Amino acid sequence: MKLMIKNNNNLKIWLEKKLPRLGNLNKIEKFDVGQSNPTYLLHCDNKKIVLRSKPMGNLLRGAHRIDREYRIMSALRETKIPVPNMIIYCDENKIIGSEFFLMDFIDGIKEKKPILENYSKDEKNKIYKKKSEVLVNLAKLDLKKYNLEDYGKKSDYLFRQIDLWIKQYRASETQKIEAMEFLIENLGSNIPDIYEKFNPVLTHGDFRIDNMIFSKNLDIASLLDWELSTLAPPFIDLSYWCLMLRFETDWLIPGLGQIRDNSITEGIPKEKELLQLYADALGYDIGKSWNFLLAFNCFRFAGILQGVFKRSKDGNNAGKDANQVGLLTEPVSKMGEQFLKLYI
Repeated sequence: MKLMIKNNNNLKIWLEKKLPRLGNLNKIEKFDVGQSNPTYLLHCDNKKIVLRSKPMGNLLRGAHRIDREYRIMSALRETKIPVPNMIIYCDENKIIGSEFFLMDFIDGIKEKKPILENYSKDEKNKIYKKKSEVLVNLAKLDLKKYNLEDYGKKSDYLFRQIDLWIKQYRASETQKIEAMEFLIENLGSNIPDIYEKFNPVLTHGDFRIDNMIFSKNLDIASLLDWELSTLAPPFIDLSYWCLMLRFETDWLIPGLGQIRDNSITEGIPKEKELLQLYADALGYDIGKSWNFLLAFNCFRFAGILQGVFKRSKDGNNAGKDANQVGLLTEPVSKMGEQFLKLYI
C-alpha cells in the first residue's frame, strides 16, 4: 500500500512530543476511500487514531480546507450531529509534507451503495430516516450557540457557489463538455428568489452514505468529510443526497437509478417523501424550485469530479479509482442540463 506521508520518522518524533500518551507509532495504513484529502489509520501502542491531511503538490486555490474540517467537527462534538472527537491540528508542512489533523478512530459499519442490499426493509427504512434526522438537526442547529455564525457568508450562496465552481472547473478543465457549458451559461441567471428569503443553516456539502459510519444498531455513529461544509440555504444537502440516489446503479458512485424491481428498494423512502419530511420539519415550502437545486448540485458535483480527474492526471489524487470517478463528469453534467431545462 503506497503511503503519501513523506517522512514517517518526523511524524513519530512529533507524536512522541505532542501526544506521548499514545505510545509508539507502529504502523500507518492509508484508507482507500475518498478522492480529496488523504486519510490514514495510525496504529499506536495505546490507541488507533486517524490522520487527515491536505494532498501534496499544487492545489486549486481555496480547496482542501482541512482547517475548516477540524474547526467544524470540534464545534459539533457538543451537538446532536455525530462526529469523531478531534485530537490536535498541525499547521506545519515540515512534519509529513502538508498540514494535517488527528481525530479518534470510529470503528463501525461502512456502506458505499445506497441500495443497502444486505439489509431488511425495516433496517433500510431506519437508516434513511436516521439520515433525514441528521439533516433536520443540521438545519435547526443554533449557529450562535456554537460560535458558527461566521462559518460562511449569510447571503448569495447559490450565486457565489456557481461563480466559484465555474472557476474551479475552468482551472481543472481537460476537454470541452457541452452540458457543462450550458450550465455555466444558464445557472446563474435562473437562481430562484426564494432561497435568499431563508435563514442560512449549517450545510455538510457532501452528504452521502459513504461519508458515514454506522453503529451495530444502525444509528449514525459519525458523519465524516466536512471539507465542503459552510452556511447555506436549507435544502442544499437534501437535494444533493437525492441527486446521488438518482445516479445509475452501475456507476462508480452508485445510486438507485436503474432499479425497476420495487421489492429491492422496499423500505427506502421515495424522493418526494424525503423532501416532505424535511420541509415539514422546518416549516418551509420551496414550490417548483426543486429541479433547479438538482441542476445546481449536478453542476457543483461535476466540478468536483473534474478536479478529481485532473488530480489523477497530475498524479496528485487521494483515491485509487480517481481516474474512473473523474469520467463521471460528463454524464453528471448532462443530468444537470436536463434538470435545468425542466425548471426554466
